[in-house]
Amino acid sequence: MSFFGTRRSRPTRVFRPTPSIWDRLLSAFRDYKVLTHVLIATFATVGLLLSVQAWRSRFTYRAGQIADVGVQARVDFEVENVRETQLNLDEAIKDAPLVLVQESAIVDRLQSLLRDQLSEIANAESINQVALPTLAAFGLTTQDAATRETSFNVLKNQLRDADESKGKRIDLLMSEFELLTKDARSLGLIDNSSARSLLGANPDVTNSANRKRSIKVVNSAGLVLHNGVLADVLLMEQLQETGRLGKSWPSLQNLSAIQQVIEFWLQQNFRNQLKLDPIATDAELKLAGESAPRKLDKYTKGTVIVPEGTMLLETDEQLGLLWLEYLAHESSISRFQRFSRVVGTAMLVILLVILFGAFLKFSSPKMLEETSRLVIFVGMCIGTVFLGTLMSRDPWRAEIVPLLAAVMITAIAYSQVVAILTAFCLSLMISMATVSDLGHFVSLMTICVTSIIPLRRIKSRLVMIKIGFMVSAVAFYAVWGVGVMRAHGADDAWRNMGVIVTALKFAGWSLVCCYLVAGSLPFIEQAFGVVTDISLLELTGVSHPLLLELARRAPGTYNHSMTVASLAEAAAESIGANGLLARVGAYFHDIGKMTKAEYFIENMTEGSENHHKTLAPAMSTLIIIGHVKDGMELAEEHNLPEPLREFIEQHHGTTLVEYFYHEATRKKDGDHRTDADESSFRYPGPKPQSRETAVLMLADAVESASRTLKEPTPRRIQSLVHEITMKRLLDGQFDECNLRMNEIRMVEESLIKSLLAAHHGRVRYPGQKTA
Repeated sequence: MSFFGTRRSRPTRVFRPTPSIWDRLLSAFRDYKVLTHVLIATFATVGLLLSVQAWRSRFTYRAGQIADVGVQARVDFEVENVRETQLNLDEAIKDAPLVLVQESAIVDRLQSLLRDQLSEIANAESINQVALPTLAAFGLTTQDAATRETSFNVLKNQLRDADESKGKRIDLLMSEFELLTKDARSLGLIDNSSARSLLGANPDVTNSANRKRSIKVVNSAGLVLHNGVLADVLLMEQLQETGRLGKSWPSLQNLSAIQQVIEFWLQQNFRNQLKLDPIATDAELKLAGESAPRKLDKYTKGTVIVPEGTMLLETDEQLGLLWLEYLAHESSISRFQRFSRVVGTAMLVILLVILFGAFLKFSSPKMLEETSRLVIFVGMCIGTVFLGTLMSRDPWRAEIVPLLAAVMITAIAYSQVVAILTAFCLSLMISMATVSDLGHFVSLMTICVTSIIPLRRIKSRLVMIKIGFMVSAVAFYAVWGVGVMRAHGADDAWRNMGVIVTALKFAGWSLVCCYLVAGSLPFIEQAFGVVTDISLLELTGVSHPLLLELARRAPGTYNHSMTVASLAEAAAESIGANGLLARVGAYFHDIGKMTKAEYFIENMTEGSENHHKTLAPAMSTLIIIGHVKDGMELAEEHNLPEPLREFIEQHHGTTLVEYFYHEATRKKDGDHRTDADESSFRYPGPKPQSRETAVLMLADAVESASRTLKEPTPRRIQSLVHEITMKRLLDGQFDECNLRMNEIRMVEESLIKSLLAAHHGRVRYPGQKTA
């Protein structure tokens, strides 16, 4: 034995080196949730960079803007002079030839027709024996009777055979007619009527310019027969003394005697030998247009394109000039400059994603836990930036539509705070990706915040319509106000209609967006797993199949649920929570009891057997706890919204089934072989995740407990509610629902007040017996 007593041994300490940052990162990435969030953040960053086309510069000019400073060309570029180019094009088209296809068979048919008509006149005894069309062909119907008779006899005498040989004179005339029309057979002729149809808008064939119109004559095989002008084939022109037909008359001794009659006959009957080929003509016109010279105006670097103070309008050529300068500048950017732009934009996007994620982690962690809905939210944000960038161009200027829709959906699905932060990030991204203007960002934020403020509760679609008109008015004044600031005065803004038109566009699109969101509420609820007051009001009616079945199979539980609903709604409203949600959640929170209604005390009638007397405490506990699981299955079967399922799942949290736990403890053996395990007598949870489910937990507990009071005096009710509240608080049931201590106190007071009202006394009437 030691003189100083027993020597104590010191505990051995193991010194471990402090993990490095790299080790901490590796450890974090081994966590599935962290890795998932990193992947979602990466997806958001890449998606936003692609949406804003980070590798390109921004075209920041829109109709209605006022140039604060003069806009100068950043590079040399050329712009087509539309007016001069159009003049060159018109001139080239005017010189393009008309392609005419020759029909040589027409001449043969004409010869046959002329022979028949000349023979008819030669064989007629009088003019009355000649058909009217034949007389009209030779101009014998436009004269008076005497002149017509004389002209007929003269023509008949020219056709008479001198040697009495029948038809010999006509054969001689027809042979000379064939010589006359030989040129028409090889080249072709066109009458005045057909020529006028070719000339279109200006059909005057006597016009010198029209007679000089270029033509190309081809045969049916496409072989070119002649390149010239319209006068070369115009029948009227070729019958002149200088024409090809006119020059032939001196050599035609017999036919020249009736020259005037034959020329009249040709003008009446010569039709459709040359027809327009529209396909070939269009090809010639297209070729001429392509070969027409373009007039280009050159702008050198530093040239003032838009003077200072100029209002840009949709119909203004300056917007088009700015766009062409932008394209020229964009094509001159090097790869390194594009890479620098991508890096700069990526830094901004990464910063916004990190700040947004940090905010969600500390203020709305539940949003990060729901991975599928988080991915939907990120995809919605990416789509908003992409559509906003695309729709911001003139003449639409509709970037407010996807932005406002995304912000309103966020306010409905999550919270107003998250919606405001979303509006800030998306407005910043869209502004930077379009006009890069602070005034535009302010306008977008003002419109978004205006739509978020009244979206806390949506009790009817009429509310959405009212919000639409309010947002529309604010949109007009916000955009117009920015225009007034830019125009340095309201007078300038009113005089320049560009500001008014832009403001009206934003107002109109805002109204349209609110209508679209109002009509899409069912899809929004389904996609994000939320429920609006509109849907809740539809569920407040007791005609829902689940409630009807609950009333039939478990009337005691049904009455209990109705009472709890009243208590929960009042308590939730007292702390600013959604009382309607708490009320509807209370309606359905105990629907699982209908499957084994006889095992729950509120459904047992007086004199009925208590089934738990024949069961072990553990088995009874399984039945009691099982109503939560049964309720979830019924909710899924009837497609109850997710927020209502949370009331079914969380209204008991992880509390202890005290009665059967104490029964099991009382029946334990002396050797502790049948000791009761407390965890086996607790509900599986989870604990309440929202203020509404926490309120329902208390309302459910105090309503059930208050029925055990033989004399529910105010003091006893107050003591009972306080005891149950403290028990739930100390048991940690409110740790995950963001319910503050002062709110717990307010809920307690509301429950006491409601229970006192439910258990109020009445004045006893004289002679009334005690029940």
